[in-house]
Amino acid sequence: MNKFILCISLLLKAFLGTGQSYKIKVKIDGYTNDTLLLGYQFGDKQYIKDTTFRVKDEFIFQSKDKEPLEPGIYLVVTKPDNDYFQFMVDYKDQEFSIHTDKKDINANLKFKNSKLNSDFMEYVDYITKLRIEADSIQKIAKDVHDEPATAIIKGKLNELDKQVSDKQSQILKSQPKSILSTLIRWSLDVNIPEMEGSTKEEKDEKIFLYYKSHYFDDVDFADNRAVRLPLFHGKIDRYVSKLTAQIPDSINAALDYLLAKCTPGSENYKYILSNSLNQYGNSKYVGMDGVYVHLAENYYESGKAPWIDKETLAKIVKDAKALKPLLIDKIAPNIRVFRRDGSPITLHEIKSPYTLLLIWAPDCPHCKQSMPGLVTFYEQYKSKGVEIVALCNKVSKDEPSCWESVDELKMGQWINTSDPSLSSNFKLIYDVKSTPQIYILDENKKILTKKIAVEQLGEVMEKLIKFKQNESKNK
Repeated sequence: MNKFILCISLLLKAFLGTGQSYKIKVKIDGYTNDTLLLGYQFGDKQYIKDTTFRVKDEFIFQSKDKEPLEPGIYLVVTKPDNDYFQFMVDYKDQEFSIHTDKKDINANLKFKNSKLNSDFMEYVDYITKLRIEADSIQKIAKDVHDEPATAIIKGKLNELDKQVSDKQSQILKSQPKSILSTLIRWSLDVNIPEMEGSTKEEKDEKIFLYYKSHYFDDVDFADNRAVRLPLFHGKIDRYVSKLTAQIPDSINAALDYLLAKCTPGSENYKYILSNSLNQYGNSKYVGMDGVYVHLAENYYESGKAPWIDKETLAKIVKDAKALKPLLIDKIAPNIRVFRRDGSPITLHEIKSPYTLLLIWAPDCPHCKQSMPGLVTFYEQYKSKGVEIVALCNKVSKDEPSCWESVDELKMGQWINTSDPSLSSNFKLIYDVKSTPQIYILDENKKILTKKIAVEQLGEVMEKLIKFKQNESKNK
């Protein structure tokens, strides 16, 4: 198992349940450090739960407040190398002993008074053994090309798959409510029946639709132990990022579907909602702020995230309100700004098939570096219906530097503007937190895309023009 670096998160708190207090004794032969850490799995990360110190030849993790551990995967982590081994905790499995050897901390694991972990280790060892055997067969298969031998290899792999499936079925049947069974359920993949189709494309589409619709058949979203298992995040993420079209409307529908499966306010619900808000609020992909706005409006602002403190909630709602008018497919907010001679001009009065709104600053290094590329872009695309409106974000006594830079950077070809008194309030309206910012608008000033790097403009513009041409042909 790979080493890892533990992170301590201030954003997540361990959710405590009810039951007995925990007491876990650990003895590691050959381990000389006097400190041992107890970590836990939560979503896709690991966090510190407890620290203990050597007492004679063992370490004891125990609750100081008579509160139990939440069921899930836990880790004992050695210092200073952060080597670790995993074990399971369930509601009624909170007092037991662990013995291992530092020479091979995972291979030598033994548990006392924990049938759950004995079963867990036996299952892991069984699956690992079969995986090694399957890997060996697959390596041989790369050099085999005749049909009879290929059929034999395929048969062997199918038999290994059956052995895994039989083992899993046996555990699910004998201990259906254990956390080990929960782990297995989240690991199961969809068994796809034979599909008929007149073409390969038709058959593949049926397979995909069946797979997606049955993807969560084996799991129970009401079982909140799942969020503390390592497979939970991966299965959720695959559904949203791989089985769902990567456009905001489709992602929003997928997240609504997942959240509806959870008990409102439960740990699974909290994790999916909080993690998704953070992920799409910080996404580097254009347009994904539409997911952030959807979650903020439909869950946070509507009171479906009551665990959030008022200050954080207010910030989320404020950010969403600022982003909403700037989402792709929205009509860009109209603003009244001024040319160099002081004459006013509004964004919406510009008549052009495409309008590129550039918000920039003369003291922005990246703006200066990008300007030659933008000049070249404009020379190539002006004849194709692209107009540029550059809005300098300097105001008051700093505004003259805008025009000095316009001359210096040879920006005179397009429409240059500023708003020295900030009468348009463009910094707030366009949520200007950094520069440069680029919006590409259509003839009706609908936002087609935004926050594109100058280096990508040519490629993006070609796609937009081609899309419009195809759209016109199909009408």
